[in-house]
Amino acid sequence: MNQRFDTILRSGTVVNQDGEGVRDIGLAGGRIAAIGGLGQASAAEVIDCTGLHILPGVMDTQVHFREPGLTQRRTWKPVRAAPSWRRHGGV
Repeated sequence: MNQRFDTILRSGTVVNQDGEGVRDIGLAGGRIAAIGGLGQASAAEVIDCTGLHILPGVMDTQVHFREPGLTQRRTWKPVRAAPSWRRHGGV
C-alpha cells in the first residue's frame, strides 16, 4: 500500500533510540508519522536531506525567550557572536 504524507524528509542520517542510520521521515498533520524506508511513499513535499543529520524529538533547552520578564535584554545573539557550532546548525 502506498503511504501518503504531507512531507517526507528523504535520506537523512537519523539519530534516535534505534541508533544512527540513513532513513526517511514521513510527516503528517505536523507530526512524525513514520521513520524508516519510505521509498514507495508519496508526499506533497519531499526534502532531500542527504548529508544532513536529523534528531527527531530533540529540543534545544538553552533557548531564552525572555517572556515574561527581562524583555529589555536581547533574546537572540547575532550570528557573528554565536559559537561556531551554532552557526553550522548545532543544537
